[in-house]
Amino acid sequence: MRLSAAGCLRRGWTNLSANWELVLLQWLQSFAVMALMALGVFLSLLIVGANLLRTDWSAVHELQRQASRLSPALLLALVALLAVWLSSLLLHCYFQAGTFGILIAADRQALPGARRDRDFFRTFSLRDFLGWGERYVWRFFGVLAVFGILLFGLGGAALLWLLSTAVGGGQWGWGAALGIGCGGALPLGFLALVAGFWLHLAQADLARDGSGVRAASRRGLAVLGRRLGAVIALFLLTLTAALALAALFFPLAAAADTLLAGAPLPRMLVRFLLLLLQSLPNTLLATLLAGALVALVRSETPSEIRRNPEVQTA
Repeated sequence: MRLSAAGCLRRGWTNLSANWELVLLQWLQSFAVMALMALGVFLSLLIVGANLLRTDWSAVHELQRQASRLSPALLLALVALLAVWLSSLLLHCYFQAGTFGILIAADRQALPGARRDRDFFRTFSLRDFLGWGERYVWRFFGVLAVFGILLFGLGGAALLWLLSTAVGGGQWGWGAALGIGCGGALPLGFLALVAGFWLHLAQADLARDGSGVRAASRRGLAVLGRRLGAVIALFLLTLTAALALAALFFPLAAAADTLLAGAPLPRMLVRFLLLLLQSLPNTLLATLLAGALVALVRSETPSEIRRNPEVQTA
């Protein structure tokens, strides 16, 4: 049964409200990933030398000196940084696999259609979440690796575009630079948007039984080609809600900075608490978008729903 953007959003919300624990798990995951990334930077600085933690020019000169001769400490610091950041990426993929596994299983369990009772979607258990995460973590890692390669290619194209703009401006004036800049910005921006849409749609299919990196990539592109308007509408609604939340919390942060200008420690504590409060509804919006995209992808593949009407558990 094909769903509109509003129907996908309604079905995604019902799915999420029935499995609300996913929001808390994703919220905790975001802080765990940030903590691991910060730990990687801290460990690498400690390996290179504790004096690099000082914010002075001597620390910068010391880092340049070790980089110029590729010292063992610098190489070890880079290895430690990459290892910890890779661990954070795997943790993110594990939680994504568990979340999408629950969302897809719940959407499969409920009957087709936009208006369904939340009891039809209730499938969450910590055992199943961990089982989906363990089963499909490498699928999500593979899709992120493909996305990273695409971003690397887009970055090279953007660098070439900037160089062409600079050279064109030097050779033929600012009019040529403006033409080259505008002419290159449009396709690069479009490709970046398509890559982002494709990543989210592919993830919405990865936890399906019989899927994989290649199959999910093809299905994501197929759904994007058929339902581009619905995908844009879902992303715009999510972005609008996120901007509204930011506008709501910005005066609170500004007021805290003004009232606690002479007390740096309480001001940092208040800003941290505001960050915690703002991150929770943002996580809810991201998980709601995931549920809506799961509903959209599955509504475009009715044959898969007919073949697998039963509930699958990890």
